[in-house]
Amino acid sequence: MVARVAAKNLTVGTRKKVAAILGANDAGLEEAVAAAATWPDEMNKWKTKTADWHFVDVPVDAPFALGTLCAAHDCMIDRIQEMSDRLRTNQSGFKLASPPSPSRSMTSQEMAFLIHFVGDIHQPLHSANDGDRGGNCETLVKALSGSTELHAVWDTNEVLAVFTVLGNEDATSAALFQRFKDGAPVDQATITDWAHEANDLARQDVYQKLSLPNHTAPAGQCATGIAKVSVDQTYVDSNEKDVEQQLMRAGIRLSNVLNQICAGTGCQASPGGSGKKK
Repeated sequence: MVARVAAKNLTVGTRKKVAAILGANDAGLEEAVAAAATWPDEMNKWKTKTADWHFVDVPVDAPFALGTLCAAHDCMIDRIQEMSDRLRTNQSGFKLASPPSPSRSMTSQEMAFLIHFVGDIHQPLHSANDGDRGGNCETLVKALSGSTELHAVWDTNEVLAVFTVLGNEDATSAALFQRFKDGAPVDQATITDWAHEANDLARQDVYQKLSLPNHTAPAGQCATGIAKVSVDQTYVDSNEKDVEQQLMRAGIRLSNVLNQICAGTGCQASPGGSGKKK
């Protein structure tokens, strides 16, 4: 969804470069970026050692602060910056810990990660933690349309709620882009600002609204004694407008990043070995 909104706001030059990186033509660009957006979730995140790249687990029981969360650069904020820099300066040498499956060319991998992580960072539970791995430790009292954990509700059910209001994926992306064109403001801000914004929404729409108690646990682990959570469609629908806003913000911000890094000589499909190696 985020990728489809972004594709509608790319400059002509950026469209050509992104299409070349993803092996598509202009007519197939939107489908190509949408496919790229899901690729980082399709690979084995543990073999490739990319699992931690999808989150920045900022606690919700204290004022927003990154502290040492990104000290090893294994967080969304640093990986968004890294992929942006690599594509902008046409760096070579990017290689995961294990060959990913499905496979992609080097620049296509970088582009896919960038697209995916900009979407992830706008999902509130990818930027928040309460000793619960961003809602992954809270199982539901009763499954909701296939979702059995709180995190999955925000990954899937909340987006489906938007589709109920605005139409299918194509209709929703068109409606959100039109809203932006009609003057809905989107502040580009910084990557850290995006995480802060999402963390605030997690506090408001998840932890406070559901009256979840505070827990603590070592990084990447579930606290003991986390109770099951009762979530129904009424709760999901109550967040729908905030989810619309986040999807629009993510799509427009992603397009702005791509238009910036692909300007000039950036975003070559096959870098000729110039630039720093990773």
